[in-house]
Formats: sequence, structure tokens, C-alpha cells
Amino acid sequence: MDTMHAVRGHRWGGPEQLTYEIAPRPVPGRGEVLVGVRSASITPDELDWDAAWTGSGSGSERVPVVPSKEVSGVVAELGPEVSDWDVGDEVYGLIPFTRDGAAAQFVAVPAAVLAAKPARLDHDHAAALPLAGLTAWQGLVVHGGLRSGARVLVQGGAGGVGSFAVQVAVALGASVTAAADAEAADFVRELGAEQVVDHRSERFEEQVEDVDLVLDTVGGDTQERSRKVLRPGAAW
Repeated sequence: MDTMHAVRGHRWGGPEQLTYEIAPRPVPGRGEVLVGVRSASITPDELDWDAAWTGSGSGSERVPVVPSKEVSGVVAELGPEVSDWDVGDEVYGLIPFTRDGAAAQFVAVPAAVLAAKPARLDHDHAAALPLAGLTAWQGLVVHGGLRSGARVLVQGGAGGVGSFAVQVAVALGASVTAAADAEAADFVRELGAEQVVDHRSERFEEQVEDVDLVLDTVGGDTQERSRKVLRPGAAW
């Protein structure tokens, strides 16, 4: 089978530029895996990213493009020098932004960006994990150096990245306070937050102090105010 169905954009723009059509089926190159897509996820502003429309390192226009950089599916074919996966393995991952995405029947991706799909998750839920989950992990662990016993404040604790950040921090042994809407308080506590501050009616800097690490998904004034609750020498 040399062709497949795909959603593609032939010129820069928003969703109005996307067309469902017949496209060439990709062939996995060296170190790549061809994934039969079961579910794909798209970030709301993905079509506004320059990287979504340009080639890696070149900055030149790359069209037509296939959107949706988060994928969950089944390994359909192995490229040369791939030994970590077998045909039939269930996988998920985040596709590099300068490559075609997963809004298609098949997508070729570097084998290194894939992980085994959690057995407890269906493909729809697995496809929603990679970008938000990796962002939370990188913020807390890679950049924040989170350690067990730390006190963490998560701004936007009920959001896409924030909800993952709460769970990751708790799993790594941190004590978590999250700022969120009052109606989301029970949800955030179920994720593991010990304290939830209603950002609409409460000033979090009056409720929290001596925090080791702040993960801020809000920005602006919230970011500046967050500095006040950090202990001296804390991560930022």
C-alpha cells in the first residue's frame, strides 16, 4: 500500500487550510518506525508555530504538512537499524515539530521518541499525554531539579500541564500546593495536592511561603508575585 488518508495543509494558515485527502504513505528511514495511528492529538495553537510549516534547521517552507504532533498507535514497520521495537508493539510519543504529524493513517517517527503505551490507557488517552506530560516533567525535574520532600507551588494546577505537574511532583515525593479555580479544587486534590488556593478570591502569596520550586503556567503578574513565596535559593 503506497498511499493513505491524511489531513494536510498546503499553505500557511489555520484549520481552514486543512484538507482530508489521499497522500503518500511514508517509508521509515534509518532509525525510524512507521506507526499505524490509532489516536492523534493536536495543540490548540500548533498551526501558528513556524516549526509546523518549516523544515528542521533550514527554516524553509515545508508543505504540504500533516498536523498533530502527539500520537498513539501500533508499530507497522521498522526502518533500518531499529532494534528496540517489534511490529505490533503499542507505542505513543511526541513527534518532532518540524516533521509531519499524526493526523493520518500512518506516520514515520524516530524510534527514540516513542515509549510503550501504558497498558491501562486506551489510545485516545495515551495520545493526550506526551506534550503536556513532558512539559511538566521538564519544568519540575530537568530545569527545577525537584527532589523528594520539596515544597512545590503549581500555578494553573487544573490545566493541561498543571494537572500533570501536580501528579508528577506528588509521585516524586513533593508536598504540593496548587492554584486553581474553586470549582476545580476537588479535582486537583484528587490529583494529590495537599492545598488548593482559589486564584480568583485568594492571594496565593498570603497562603503560601518558603516554597522550594514554582511551576508557573500562567505568566504575567502571577509569575512576578510567585517570586515572593520562594525560599532563598529556591528554583525558579
